Amino acid sequence: MNKYPYIPTAMNDLFREEKLRIDYLFLRPILLVVYFFIRIVIFPIKFLIHRRPLGFEGRSIDGLLAFGLKYLASHQAAELLIRHIQIEPLIYRFLLKNIKNNAEVQDADSAKEMYSKDDKETANNQKLNGIEGDFSVLSFKEMIANSMTIGHDELSYEVADRFEREAFLENLNELRKEKPEDHNKYSKKILEYNKKSSFQILGCTNVVMLIVIVITILGDLKTTVKALNSFGSDSVVLWAMKHIYCDNQEVLTDLDFYMQVYNNRSHYNSSVFFSDPSQYLYYHIVFHEFVYSTLLTKSPHAVS
Repeated sequence: MNKYPYIPTAMNDLFREEKLRIDYLFLRPILLVVYFFIRIVIFPIKFLIHRRPLGFEGRSIDGLLAFGLKYLASHQAAELLIRHIQIEPLIYRFLLKNIKNNAEVQDADSAKEMYSKDDKETANNQKLNGIEGDFSVLSFKEMIANSMTIGHDELSYEVADRFEREAFLENLNELRKEKPEDHNKYSKKILEYNKKSSFQILGCTNVVMLIVIVITILGDLKTTVKALNSFGSDSVVLWAMKHIYCDNQEVLTDLDFYMQVYNNRSHYNSSVFFSDPSQYLYYHIVFHEFVYSTLLTKSPHAVS
């Protein structure tokens, strides 16, 4: 099967093309086997000698990711990844909209001010980090300087820490009247370098798998385990979406087809020895594509 009714049309089209790619047919099985042996060997070693970060991990991970995005990733894969880097914090920002404290409002205002000034490259803790940060991705240099990959994983823990059930439910009616921000307001200038330089070798699945492999090899034990368990926030998003769309049976039916695997059920930690990186694209990125599209295009009210 190449089309699924609960997945956005654009994602169905991407998957249909993805499964015809040479790298999907031949490289993906090899990467799965390689990852299986890498984690068996490397996690015991990390437990003994690399439990905490030594300082080089973030830049090393993003350095290799930058090389892959610039020279190896297909434009579709690069575009999907950068869009995901931007829409995930926008979803979290939307869900937290009415339950912010004063400090968070100030952070949001400072981030907006920083964004509005210009599109200059920056290296600070607001750029590509934190739910209220600026997620314009201008260059590979900036991506590396701001440890984009580790910063992205931290977003999942931030939304789980900040989310408050009672405050969310209390403001639910107001939230139903609003929409998340448009991801296109954030620059994707980095994709221009991909268009000019990439040999278009790797599709979406293999790009995601290689990111997982790189984090597994270069990250310290704490960072790697946190990355593997960073999908737990998807259960918070799913719970919130079911409340927002409790009157729309069409959306509720679609939501029932997401997050059916045990290791995406939030409070259960994923095993470092049994996680499946080939599924992250489907379980995490596509879920956020569906959520973002639904929030923009579907009414929370019953469809007559």
